[in-house]
Amino acid sequence: MKNFGLIFFFVFFTFTAFGHQWRTEETISFSHDNSFQTKYFTTSDGIKLRYLSSGKGPTLIIQPGWMMPADIFKFQLDQLESYFRVIVLDPRGQGLSGDSPENNYVERRARDIDELIEFEKIDSFILAGWSLGVPEVLYYVDKFRTKKLKGLVLIDGPITTEPKEVQQGWKTLLHNLQTNRAEFEKHFISALFKKEQDSTFVKTIKQRLTKTPTNSSFVALATHMAEPKDYSSILAKVDVPVLITLAIWTFQLENYKQVKGNISIETFQCGHALFVDEAERFNRLIIEMFSKKH
Repeated sequence: MKNFGLIFFFVFFTFTAFGHQWRTEETISFSHDNSFQTKYFTTSDGIKLRYLSSGKGPTLIIQPGWMMPADIFKFQLDQLESYFRVIVLDPRGQGLSGDSPENNYVERRARDIDELIEFEKIDSFILAGWSLGVPEVLYYVDKFRTKKLKGLVLIDGPITTEPKEVQQGWKTLLHNLQTNRAEFEKHFISALFKKEQDSTFVKTIKQRLTKTPTNSSFVALATHMAEPKDYSSILAKVDVPVLITLAIWTFQLENYKQVKGNISIETFQCGHALFVDEAERFNRLIIEMFSKKH
């Protein structure tokens, strides 16, 4: 039964075909008033990246998962603004950010985070990564070794990409990536949420997903297969508080438990986007662990 979460993940995340290689500024607004700002910066290799920002206080930077836009963290942008300055990046090739398939590998995506921090002149921050964003932020922590890091949040993603079942599952994903994009998107969205969500919110996420280029998405995932890695040793060296939240990746719970340090692990019975399905609980955990106001 330990692989149930993995099976669930790969059953839902199947199919895809070559999609649009461009994005527009066209948008669907959320059903509630947005309290956040849309901003842009240009990376050192000339790619224009979009990010969303709200609130004041300690800075919380969020790296979304594979093919996902910053918009999916609406409930953190809206509900944490009294406690944090929340910044959510549209990673390259995702959301409304520019695309660069040939440079959409782990190190470059980690460098994008670093350049965003420099662009915003951020002195200290808490860093969060969701899904494939988990190994990306851990790579960032290892590569840049910044003293500005004050906390780490790992949201339903792998601590190791080495297991055969993970690699085989990703091979299946990349194979199906070339077949039926529309069917893929339908199953992709259904894996995100177990609870019914606002239709306009879901429509926005679907719209952003549709605009994510297939080629760029292929590269972003394939790079983790080309160089599979166990990030446990990196996490073990982190000397700041770490919050780990797991839903469909609970099959790697034991891997996480083996890592010693100032680590808190919480499991959720919900969809992959646990910060949407259980937004109140997730946000409360963030506040209790990292805010001085609670």
